[in-house]
Amino acid sequence: MEESLSRDLPVFPLNVNVLPGGYLPLQIFEPRYLDMVKNSMNKEIGFCVHLIKPGTTNNDLSFYKKGTYVEIVDFNQLENGLLGITVQGKYRIEVLDEKIQEDGLRIGTIFELAEEEESVNLKPSYTNIWNILKDLSKHPEIQKLQLEIDFNSSSNVAYNLASLLPLTPPEKQTILEADKNSEKLDFLDQVLKKLGG
Repeated sequence: MEESLSRDLPVFPLNVNVLPGGYLPLQIFEPRYLDMVKNSMNKEIGFCVHLIKPGTTNNDLSFYKKGTYVEIVDFNQLENGLLGITVQGKYRIEVLDEKIQEDGLRIGTIFELAEEEESVNLKPSYTNIWNILKDLSKHPEIQKLQLEIDFNSSSNVAYNLASLLPLTPPEKQTILEADKNSEKLDFLDQVLKKLGG
């Protein structure tokens, strides 16, 4: 079953990551990634963003296999002359296999990870998470982002709130790695308590 749903896409390992629904601004300057962006825009397909594992060197690059398929939603030339793009996370993916092109661009055989369908938003312990996201989504600056929030979907709520909170890349990775909605929400609940929410 996995074979029929897998496809080959460029992999962009970074020191930051993005969750489904979230936005990530990037500066592109390496030739292989400039080509990747050009190709992505011409073919109207995205690429995959993965968090580099701590302690990794360029010679021995290691990244988390679970990442996010992203699509370019905006681009412009930055004041420093570099290409700036903004990508939006679309869904979680996992790299099953990878090969490296001559120019150094990684091409991964990726598989889309399904989200758990059951919704756990009725549990009283998670009410706080829904309320905070509802409050944040009313803020004028957040409304400018035009986030697609589905309050009936636990995974959607978790990703959107996590994208808006000041989470570190490893904290975002914890949410990407969690397959169960309750795991995502329990982790967010701990984060909110630390933030005093």
